[in-house]
Amino acid sequence: MKPFIQSIPKKEKARIAFNWIILVIFIGYGIYVVFQQTDLWAQLGLSVLLLGFAAFYILNEVLNLLYLKAIYLLTSVCDPTQALATMATLKKYDLLRGYPLAHVAFQSLAAEDLGDADRLLALFADEAKLPTSSKDIYLIKAYSTYRAHVLKGNKTQTKKAYTELIKLKELKVKGKGFSPLYAWFDIEAEFALIMGDVKEAASILAKADTRALNPREMAHHQLLVARVEMARGNTEQALSACRAVIASANGMAIKAQAEALLKEISHEATQKPRR
Repeated sequence: MKPFIQSIPKKEKARIAFNWIILVIFIGYGIYVVFQQTDLWAQLGLSVLLLGFAAFYILNEVLNLLYLKAIYLLTSVCDPTQALATMATLKKYDLLRGYPLAHVAFQSLAAEDLGDADRLLALFADEAKLPTSSKDIYLIKAYSTYRAHVLKGNKTQTKKAYTELIKLKELKVKGKGFSPLYAWFDIEAEFALIMGDVKEAASILAKADTRALNPREMAHHQLLVARVEMARGNTEQALSACRAVIASANGMAIKAQAEALLKEISHEATQKPRR
């Protein structure tokens, strides 16, 4: 696993470096302008403006780094507890509330990783507090509602929520679809498995392109693979997928699920009569 700094994309590193260079140039020029003033009050006024702008600029960059670190902890380290703590720090100092949609999306993923269905549903209980500047909030809400009912094991509500969610897959608003926030093949395969169609679930997973999945998404994917392969009676494949989840899931609730499934599969394998 790459350390946090190394995990930042090159394009983002270039943007950060450029912004800091601009800040240094601005501060240097600002100091020059301040000392060119002969009036004391003019110097004080310009100094306050310079310090205020520099402080705001630096805070904005620090918040961006905190956001990147929170994403890294959630998606690469797979530790939702640490990720939530970092996001809480960001929210505390985000004076202009510049991350409303990102905060909701992040909270929903973290709640899913903690296996907290009630927390997932509570996020969207008050629609008046939801950021509506982006249509993606409707996809986030639909997916989170679906996942909450999956976690609760409520088959009827899961089916209802899935019907609403899958409508958004091809929906386009003003010619544009929703952001690719989720792995649709895992959503569809999981629902097929829940409905008892193991063959369909296996078929969907067999065609899935997992190259774009981050470690967090891959952990969820591997647990689904384990469940499907177990249902198909493919013990070795199920065991391999469970071990992959255990090795990467860290603070995610699915790690305990994978460990329990591993024990169950191993126990069943030892109970099979020898020929």
